[in-house]
Amino acid sequence: MVEQTVAPERLLAVEQAIDAFAEGGFVIVYDELAKEHRGVLLLAAEHTHEGALKQLLDHTSGMVCVALPDGHADRLRLQRLTVDEEHTTTLLSAGFTVPVDLLGPTTTTGLSAADRSRTVQALADPQTTPDQLGCPGHVFPVCAMPGGVLEREGHAEAAVDLSRLAGLSGVTAVGAVVTADWELAGHEDLSRLAASRLLPLISVADLVAYRLARQALGR
Repeated sequence: MVEQTVAPERLLAVEQAIDAFAEGGFVIVYDELAKEHRGVLLLAAEHTHEGALKQLLDHTSGMVCVALPDGHADRLRLQRLTVDEEHTTTLLSAGFTVPVDLLGPTTTTGLSAADRSRTVQALADPQTTPDQLGCPGHVFPVCAMPGGVLEREGHAEAAVDLSRLAGLSGVTAVGAVVTADWELAGHEDLSRLAASRLLPLISVADLVAYRLARQALGR
């Protein structure tokens, strides 16, 4: 983890993002250290209804991921994806599990926004049991490191940390923001989206600085 000095207004932006997230709003988080500043759109699993998921899909790649706190995948017996040594750089390092669908009479193909929103909600529900989830499915869980962004400065860790700071479960719907040409959105694209939709826009580094500031205050 690289220590960075973050301006007070950026820490305030994190506070505003936490408040918006707690109220069911979207938040954009980008990786300041990545060459393309790629970003993700986050939504608390507890607030992921069909309409909200459709909005997330409107601006993202179409692949719905769900960031999970440490231990969550084990409780639900979600099988981790493994790949051969030649291809360990993305899926394995990111902690993906086999994609899942919520099983039951309300689920059709598992692909619709309604079905996927119910799967996202089920992943956050402490009453959900392993036998209620089928695989392979259409929602992609990804396991965050236990120390959050202070252990790994990744999107999954940022998603879980943001949710927990908002007083929620940590389980978070995640979509990679893309342009109209289906390219990964850069910082300018992310800024335009944030301005047009009045969404909070923060970096992973901002969240690291915010957590370190809280630690220094004993919170």
